[in-house]
Amino acid sequence: MSYTVTTSQATICADEFISRYRDVERFDAYCRECPGYGKSWNCPPFDFDPRTRSEGFKTVMVMGTTIEFDEQTLAACKTPEQATAAGKQAMEKVWQELLPRLYGMERETPGSCCFTFRCVLCPEGCTRPEGKPCRHPGKMRHSLESVGFDVEAITRDLLGIDLEWSTDGSLSKHITLVTALFRP
Repeated sequence: MSYTVTTSQATICADEFISRYRDVERFDAYCRECPGYGKSWNCPPFDFDPRTRSEGFKTVMVMGTTIEFDEQTLAACKTPEQATAAGKQAMEKVWQELLPRLYGMERETPGSCCFTFRCVLCPEGCTRPEGKPCRHPGKMRHSLESVGFDVEAITRDLLGIDLEWSTDGSLSKHITLVTALFRP
């Protein structure tokens, strides 16, 4: 499997970002339709108001990390199962490199908070379905969409990236992992 990784970023005033892109009710309704709803600590339902996770910041740096597959890799994925496996494998590898950088950015700016793509801290599975607390509460971060942000509009408007969704089971030409750093 072969792919290239590029990163785009944009910084915007937090108040403008929130007013343009946050719609908690709309995205909570989408989350409720997901088969993973309530099965991970970084996804709804929450025991807090999701709005509180993005309040009190001055700027937001949005980052889009795009994985673009070469033609040979796209052609090799002949079944939906192969496409899913290739996409997951690439995302996991890129995510394992990206997550430590995000934590480092938080440390560099005290009081900041990153929002991630999804939680991959527990390869054995999240403890939430068992009614147990998160194993890594100090490391777990929420995704932008889980707290009500429109990631598709954010990437289109701020990064010039149109997200791709496979509708036929094939591997998308590119996958974009969207993260953000909210800074005081």
